[in-house]
Amino acid sequence: MKLKKIAALICAAAMVTLCAAGCGGGSSDDKTEDAQKKSEPVEVTEYDSQAIENAGDITLTLMMSGTEVENDFDTEVLPKLVKEKWPNVTLEVTKLPDDNYYTALKTKLASGECPDMILVQPMYAGSNACYSLADSGYLAPLDDLKSLDNMEDVSGMTYNGNVYGLPKGVSILGTYYNKDMFEECGIKEEPKSWDDFLDACEKLKKAGHQPIVMGDKDQYVLQFGLYQLAANEIYPDNAAYDEELRTDDTSFTDEGTWDHVLEMYNTLYEKGYIDSSQSLGLSASQAIQEFIDGNAAMTFDGSFNATALLADGAAGSFARGYFPLPGDKGDVYTATCLSAGMGIYSKSEYIDECKELLDYWFDGESEIWDAYISTGKYIMTYGNGAETAPNYEMFRPFVDLLNEGKAFHWCNQSWPAGTETTMEELFSEMIGGQGTTIEDITEGMQDKFEDLLDE
Repeated sequence: MKLKKIAALICAAAMVTLCAAGCGGGSSDDKTEDAQKKSEPVEVTEYDSQAIENAGDITLTLMMSGTEVENDFDTEVLPKLVKEKWPNVTLEVTKLPDDNYYTALKTKLASGECPDMILVQPMYAGSNACYSLADSGYLAPLDDLKSLDNMEDVSGMTYNGNVYGLPKGVSILGTYYNKDMFEECGIKEEPKSWDDFLDACEKLKKAGHQPIVMGDKDQYVLQFGLYQLAANEIYPDNAAYDEELRTDDTSFTDEGTWDHVLEMYNTLYEKGYIDSSQSLGLSASQAIQEFIDGNAAMTFDGSFNATALLADGAAGSFARGYFPLPGDKGDVYTATCLSAGMGIYSKSEYIDECKELLDYWFDGESEIWDAYISTGKYIMTYGNGAETAPNYEMFRPFVDLLNEGKAFHWCNQSWPAGTETTMEELFSEMIGGQGTTIEDITEGMQDKFEDLLDE
């Protein structure tokens, strides 16, 4: 199956919760109503494809979240290439750590001084969730973008019949590992079961290596391992689990669901495979540095951080691999979704200019596209160089699982933003020795989920 088909597979296997998207509070019957059908889509006419050429000297602004790296594409390469393509355009890019980005975005939207383009997450994921921002009127519809013709599915960016975000690719959660350490400890294959994984961790620990490093000071990284386990433990049994959360047919407190996932992940801390005394003091970027410095054998992270995780550190160059964290139910599934993408602020005075820029960027053949692909940071579903991009071979096992339909969305995409924060805070309390239990976490998640739906 061609790589271009991946998005369609994600739709089939991962976006099963979309029929519940946009639901609010009220009765159980109200919660089953699809909010995307509550009114007619906005009619969008073709934008001016020569808007930039006719604009004179202009400055376009873009704000996004992430960690800057050397020769960063977003903050260095992209503005330079935009200037080369359109000498009359200056692109100013601001890149902030996730929490800072969410805070800045909220402030700028409230003040009416939002950048022309912003990074948005699919569905309900995070404070920059596409559905929430579109519902509040902050995003311009993008249905007239020509680059959408290259994408087989943008359901996670479609709200009330209109497209409000342009996905930047496909994002994977997986387990980066040090192949040299694995070989040294006699671990000949990537783990294909939970028992295999725990066995590998034990061998690494006995050899004097820290099996896994995580930057739990930035609590959001807890999602990187938990969602991999949820993809194996919850959704294969009930792909509509998140949809049924909204109709009260399932609950975070249901036995054998999130309690099981949390217990499995906590095992890694109890056995010292993740050292909580270390992880709770490390930021996400510090944990990446620990891994590339050769101070740990594994870390849970995303394809979006591949550049940083594959860089040389104090340990020099060593072979690295990437595998999906397996569960204990047999087949291996992957936590994969459409990645965050670009949205245009609805009150920007340069909406057509931004559309022209985005269409050029994502046309599958432009100089900006080629530079974007060459970063190896994103898995694209179309265009020049998609299958020959750096690191594609490392991602191929995940692509194979996608092609087999063994992929599920990142859980927080279907939850009201804030549910995952409660999960992270309570789990951090538990591993920090504050007496919080698994039951406290699942009850807290359920209470928060219900409160947010009722708002």
